[in-house]
Amino acid sequence: MKKLSTLIILSFFWFSTTYAASMISIKEYIKSNSEYLNDPITRTYVLKRCASAYLYGAGITKDKSIDTSNALANASNKVMIFAGDILISEMKWTAEVAAESLRTDIDNMFKYYEKDGNDSFARTGNYMMGNYIGEDLQFCKGVVESIQ
Repeated sequence: MKKLSTLIILSFFWFSTTYAASMISIKEYIKSNSEYLNDPITRTYVLKRCASAYLYGAGITKDKSIDTSNALANASNKVMIFAGDILISEMKWTAEVAAESLRTDIDNMFKYYEKDGNDSFARTGNYMMGNYIGEDLQFCKGVVESIQ
């Protein structure tokens, strides 16, 4: 009996840490960085997150709806270009440095979305619903609408 109760307690600890999200939602990030609109680094971080969230969404939906997948890929391109423009104009980075920053950061963020989406799917059967990924996509919809 003692072994069984120890096993149950250990499994609760294992399950509680196994499914921790890799990133906080963009909304939570903005709450802790309330001046993000005035800082080009935090602004481009949000745009990079949106670009990677949209890329992840495009990949997940490509087999179900090519129109949805294309729309998400186009939205990713829009925010990525906007982020690049900020890095070049406000940070005075060269196009090459800005492009490398975008590629590296978006690729790394995409890996987190992919890991957390797969974990979510294994637990719930949904990649983007009921987690920060879906919340980020909702938030990013407003971002894309504001830069059009």
